[in-house]
Amino acid sequence: MLITMRKTFYIIAREYITRVRKKSFILLTILGPVFFGLVFIVVPVLIMNSNTTSQKILVKDESGLIPALPDSAGVYFSFKYKEKAIEELKTNFSTLDGGYDALVYIPNIQPDAPYGITLYSNEQVSITTKSYVENVLADKLEEINIQKLGLEKKDILKLRPKIVIDDEVASADGSEKSDAAVATGIGYVSGFLIYIILLIYGSMVMRGVMEEKQNRIVEVMISSVKPIQLMMGKIVGIGLVGLTQFIIWIVLGFIIQIILSGIFAPQLMEMQNMQSMQPQGMGSDNTEILQSIESLQNQPIGFFLFIFCIYFLGGYLIYSALFAAIGSLSTDNDSDVQMYAFPVTMLILISIFIMMAVVQQPHTKLAFWASIIPFSSPIVMPAIMPFDPPLWHIILSVGLLILGFIFTTWFAARIYRTGILMYGKKIKFMEIVKWMFYKG
Repeated sequence: MLITMRKTFYIIAREYITRVRKKSFILLTILGPVFFGLVFIVVPVLIMNSNTTSQKILVKDESGLIPALPDSAGVYFSFKYKEKAIEELKTNFSTLDGGYDALVYIPNIQPDAPYGITLYSNEQVSITTKSYVENVLADKLEEINIQKLGLEKKDILKLRPKIVIDDEVASADGSEKSDAAVATGIGYVSGFLIYIILLIYGSMVMRGVMEEKQNRIVEVMISSVKPIQLMMGKIVGIGLVGLTQFIIWIVLGFIIQIILSGIFAPQLMEMQNMQSMQPQGMGSDNTEILQSIESLQNQPIGFFLFIFCIYFLGGYLIYSALFAAIGSLSTDNDSDVQMYAFPVTMLILISIFIMMAVVQQPHTKLAFWASIIPFSSPIVMPAIMPFDPPLWHIILSVGLLILGFIFTTWFAARIYRTGILMYGKKIKFMEIVKWMFYKG
């Protein structure tokens, strides 16, 4: 028994050490956090800088309704040259006063029927600029229409007040505050993370088995260890590689976030100032964001991470065992492997689609059954954990997940022990079925 465990440990160590020493692993481990740092900090800063590029827009208003428009978001309006005809301005607006980027023509319209407004430009304007011009014109005409009706803006806003519902979960022990948006966000993040893990590292196990079989390395290894030891050693070794990578990502991501936040502190501060200067309604949105952050801090994140690790481990072991069995079926024609891998990949894809549905309705029968079936529970159950499923539900799901891992490991091992040593022959489906009943 001790010798068997030692051999399995050697296989695990070999898989782990050979993979973490690869340049691809080192580059991906280092560049991964850098990429996410760029996405979450640098990209918003770049977008902000692109949005703040100044644009000069000349306005020709024949209606006389709009004497001025506010300058913001990098767009500056000018109402000069009122005496010039529109046909003349259309041809030379880009040369006046150093050049205008666009010309807005407002014909003799009625404030409640603003038809015929046209935006002229020598180059196609962005959708952001077009939307901004439309919004500021709509705001001005709205003010005119409100004044014509003898009303005030505050009276109009009172007709449809903004409703913010306090979200609490009631129980026999009382009630506690909750947040449906935060729970939904945690559910989506958990489900998608495990979905990505299953596809990436499951495929990595399959490719590793295929490479060893095609290089005939496995023939040497099988002479000293059992196929089940070889398969489990590869699964656990690659799993540890993934775990190492995620731990390094978390640490580096935290460090890079601090560094980038310091480098781009002025730009981030400017973004916050721009948000605070946005028109009405933005204050309440900011309040909701702060409430969501507070709600997130009040969530049992430690417990969610514990459950996430359980289902990450269970899902990885189930699907990596299946992918290892599929890799053992490889021949010179890899299309056969893709054929066998398709159903397993579809199980993962179906699970992510179910997860997206049950996060919206986490207390349905679909959510219950998908969260206890071992092939879908690794993705679905972590996604509905923020919605407080009962303890017996969690225990049942974890128990079936363990049984699912035992079954799939047994099933995969029966295929692996025979398929790994077969060469030069196309393996048919009925042969795989017969392998399930071989003794020994």
